[in-house]
Amino acid sequence: MTWVVGMAVFVAATTARANPLDMYGLGARSASLAGAVSADVGDTSAVYYNPAGLSRLRGLRVDLGYFWAAPRLDLNGRDAQVAPSHGLVGGIATPGRLFGLPFAVGVAIHLPDDRLSQIRAIPQSEARWELYGVRLQRLYLAAMLSISPVRWLRLGGGVAFMASTRGRVDIDGVISVTNQGETSLRHTVDVDLSSVRYAQLGAQVDFGRGVTAALAWRQQFGLDLTIDLALQGRIVAGPVNDPNSIVVPGSYTLASRTLSAWQPEQWTLGGAWVINPRWRVMADLTWARWSSYENPASALRTSLDVTVPPELSGSLRVPALPPTAPREAARFYDTLVPRVGAEFTAPVGRHAAHVRMGYAWDPSPVPEQPGLTSFIDSDRHLVTLGAGATLRRLGSVFDGALHVDVYAAMQILPTRDFAKASPVDPVGDIRAGGVVLSGGMTVGAQFE
Repeated sequence: MTWVVGMAVFVAATTARANPLDMYGLGARSASLAGAVSADVGDTSAVYYNPAGLSRLRGLRVDLGYFWAAPRLDLNGRDAQVAPSHGLVGGIATPGRLFGLPFAVGVAIHLPDDRLSQIRAIPQSEARWELYGVRLQRLYLAAMLSISPVRWLRLGGGVAFMASTRGRVDIDGVISVTNQGETSLRHTVDVDLSSVRYAQLGAQVDFGRGVTAALAWRQQFGLDLTIDLALQGRIVAGPVNDPNSIVVPGSYTLASRTLSAWQPEQWTLGGAWVINPRWRVMADLTWARWSSYENPASALRTSLDVTVPPELSGSLRVPALPPTAPREAARFYDTLVPRVGAEFTAPVGRHAAHVRMGYAWDPSPVPEQPGLTSFIDSDRHLVTLGAGATLRRLGSVFDGALHVDVYAAMQILPTRDFAKASPVDPVGDIRAGGVVLSGGMTVGAQFE
């Protein structure tokens, strides 16, 4: 019984998160440009930013890298103990021809190196950084296809995958209060892991003179953790098989649905301008539909059915189940996120060196928190720097191009105050702010 109660407590509330790439990006080059690459991406990170960009490839491309992020986020002057995130990123893409038209297929993965997925149970009233925490502790896998029907147009799309969990526990039997040896309980556990798929689409249009426009879309998705518990049987006072023994039959059921991860629907409009062989600039504007976000606290349904025998009706009373805690609506705001980036390329013989920089302003979707919930967040100012080298035709070592890219990024979250409506609120007013440092490296091989 102890582990059953423990499971029920575990699923009582869980913070919801989106996929990790929304916060830190994929691939060193794209991350160093603050993610403003929907119109100017041609490596395997196109799987995430804009699958249409895969059609830019002229040969097999393989990327492998490592990322690291260290949040330093405060709540009322104290470190909120948001864990660092780190792991592998990579992808593979290959071009070809389909009915005479250029096309490409690509797969990308984000793989945390300490856990594939994490869920933490936190009551809705406990103050926490809602868009961080276990947000990055999640596996991401996506597969995309791109085709170029005409020279100036590229189209792409595909699906990304996440895993949802549904479990059921059934317990039945007899509990003897007078003879422990006659107690007999049977239980069955059934856990189902099923994939959740969500779509991504994109397009790139070349207008000539180095100008490209792009449109990308990511579907909203949510992951549910669903747990069903069913306990039924008899409590017996006296010999179990004695018809004169006192028998109290009953059943208890619990159904819990928890939103364990969530991503808003996103539309991105982007543009890029290759000014000359040395300079290129790019910009993106993303609309994120955070208004569809729901309170991640668990929705519980419980029932208790106990039949009291006549001889105990005056002395035994069936306890009432405690009421389920109310779930306050999240009421998040839709956001518009502008991103800009610039890249300078200097030829070094047949090789090239690159310097990159970017900036993004990500306004917080989290409203004020005067009531039951304590979802904490602040606007994000993202500043990025990066460098890279393209090494071409390395003789007998490698006949192609080798790309080595590194980046560093800082998210600055200005101090924000949250005031509770009630002066006796047990959580009280909250002051929050901080920074998040991140960085990474990617090595890519382009076979031509």
